[in-house]
Amino acid sequence: MVDSILGHPDLVSEIERQIQQRGRITFAEFMEIALYWPDKGYYTSDRVRWGKHGDYLTNSDISPVFSKLLASQLYQMWDILRCPSQFTVVEIGAGRGDLSFQVEDVVEDLFPEFHKAVDFKLVDLNPGRRSIEKNVAQLDKNSTHISEPPNGVKAVPTGKANKKFSCHSAIEEIEPNIIGCIISNELVDAFPIHRVIEMDGLKEVYVDYESAGFIEAIEEPSTQSLNDYFDRLGVKIGYGQRGEVNLHAIDWIKSIGAFLDKGFVITIDYGLPAKELFQPGRGSNLQCHYRHTMNDNPFQRIGYQDITSKVDFTTLTMSGRDAGLEVAGFTTQFYFLMGLGILEELKETAELTINNLETFKWNQGIKELMMSGGMGDDFKVLIQHKGIENPLLKGFSFKNLEYTL
Repeated sequence: MVDSILGHPDLVSEIERQIQQRGRITFAEFMEIALYWPDKGYYTSDRVRWGKHGDYLTNSDISPVFSKLLASQLYQMWDILRCPSQFTVVEIGAGRGDLSFQVEDVVEDLFPEFHKAVDFKLVDLNPGRRSIEKNVAQLDKNSTHISEPPNGVKAVPTGKANKKFSCHSAIEEIEPNIIGCIISNELVDAFPIHRVIEMDGLKEVYVDYESAGFIEAIEEPSTQSLNDYFDRLGVKIGYGQRGEVNLHAIDWIKSIGAFLDKGFVITIDYGLPAKELFQPGRGSNLQCHYRHTMNDNPFQRIGYQDITSKVDFTTLTMSGRDAGLEVAGFTTQFYFLMGLGILEELKETAELTINNLETFKWNQGIKELMMSGGMGDDFKVLIQHKGIENPLLKGFSFKNLEYTL
């Protein structure tokens, strides 16, 4: 009998089977099964992953101000594109769709002309969530969206959702060559990664199995692409140092660049430029999330905990250029929100009383988005553009850190 601490018995058995059949597997293969195995992986099951009852909070869970400011940035993008009659926003890894629903709500209230042009396409491989979103269009017109919105955000009427939103399991289901913006919020960090270590040459850290459970095995790299990755960056990790290589992110950003005809790509995630990410002495950037706690052991709670790794934003920019994507800006979430005017969203309050509790909560949410040493620093915003000459975006007006990439 599989010990429950290892995780979902079917996933554990599948990983064991593959190791027995083929020998040790790459960590990317292990992560693919743990996170994306049909119906049972962390992201493909109906497990609650976000919110106070899940494993982590997203920006849109923290405060509706995040979506409001993102909506204003999208409005400026539409204006830079000279107000096309159709502006498509594709959110990849949309989950419940809360971010896009909140953004659309703001656009309708504040930017009515933009609202006429914009439509949203939600992409997520989770079959349970896709079914929920698709069923929205079939609900009674007087009912509201099935996902409970955060405080301060209006629920989305079904009729509006039916007109403005469509749900997809993959971006390939959407007609390519869009004009608009492609958004990912905490997506790239969860792509399967290869783990490496420097030991008189680059080695790869594989996953093997013994009676006590899963173990690491260090051998030669499974692909020359791992060596090529560091050669292109011009960085070298120190002896005994570990690192994570996200080869999937390279293919992903190239496919996004090819998919976009004209417009922008927004990547919001936690990560660093390559020189910081792989600086000597830094070590592994692997993180696992379970019920709002973090650990660095991916071999427990398989299928029940998230497995992530910090994003290499330098590689995203370099690979994006191969697909025609140029950098419009790169900065921290703190600086990005400052550029968009987040301080104007703070509400005045002299002291905390029962009468101004909601105001206090509103301001506290803004502070969490901006927190030094927390979301404000950890999360970065990269915006790339295609078919536009040097757009000056408000989000980078406070401080643009593109020079660090």
